[in-house]
Amino acid sequence: MTYQRALLGFALLFVVGLALSEVRSASAAEAGDVAVLQESLQRYNAGVGALGRGDLEYAVYQFRQAIRLDPLRTEAHHNLGIALLQLRQPGAAKEAFTRALELEPERAESHIGRGVAERELGELLPAIDDLAHALPSKADDRELHMMLGGLYRQTQQPSLAAQEFREALRLAPADHEARVQLGLALADAAELDEAIVVLREATREQPEDSETTYQLGAILAEKIRLLIDEKVAAFQRAVALRPGSPDAHYRLAVAYIQKAQFSRIEDKRELLRLALEQYRLFQQAAPTDPKAADAAHNIEVLEPQLKEKE
Repeated sequence: MTYQRALLGFALLFVVGLALSEVRSASAAEAGDVAVLQESLQRYNAGVGALGRGDLEYAVYQFRQAIRLDPLRTEAHHNLGIALLQLRQPGAAKEAFTRALELEPERAESHIGRGVAERELGELLPAIDDLAHALPSKADDRELHMMLGGLYRQTQQPSLAAQEFREALRLAPADHEARVQLGLALADAAELDEAIVVLREATREQPEDSETTYQLGAILAEKIRLLIDEKVAAFQRAVALRPGSPDAHYRLAVAYIQKAQFSRIEDKRELLRLALEQYRLFQQAAPTDPKAADAAHNIEVLEPQLKEKE
């Protein structure tokens, strides 16, 4: 299920719970116009019924008629927004939810609805604000945490994304998607060790999930690349501290070759040249070392490669 479908389904659950109850508007009651109040309520309930059976255009019509008769009927504005979301009209839906929130600013369901509409409009930061506003009263809702986590990832806030996916996983420990998204958010946050642990668990849960297996491989490759960078730096320091150590030269040469395998084409030549230089220094310092034959072989391989690239 995509986030969009999950969001719409999540919001619709709130609507059905709201719409099936008979709610009266204080504004019409204060006006004393019983006939208007009754017709508005009838229109509202007709819209609820249409929404429940998926007759979205008719639902929109009835909710708008209810609002025309009683502009302060908060539930009609809210449910109009839900119907418009289902019709893929996020701009109009946002307007409806905004009006509902003007009438009832702390209505969590309308903040969620507006957040969904804003997400569909590409207004990601306002969407985060609305969904986060609803979170205190919906803290145990897995879907809401998943929505927020996805938005935090999209807006390059991986630590906050990981926090939301972790909470979603706490609420639904068997949720494969929450586990995968947590692993990816941790990787985005450069928490590679924990990301690897989480994604390994996800691949054990669903071995046939090729995309997650691929992502695990990519993160492992990044971890190896970082370790090789650290390895190169360590042996460079060792050579600087002990320039007469043959083994340090040999190991630095190997590290340069490994780094070349993970580097861009334009960087490979320089790394291979550095490796050749270190092999030659090793060969000069320790011609009888057991690794001398390997060094000589690697020199024979590297020299023509570097000449061809000149």
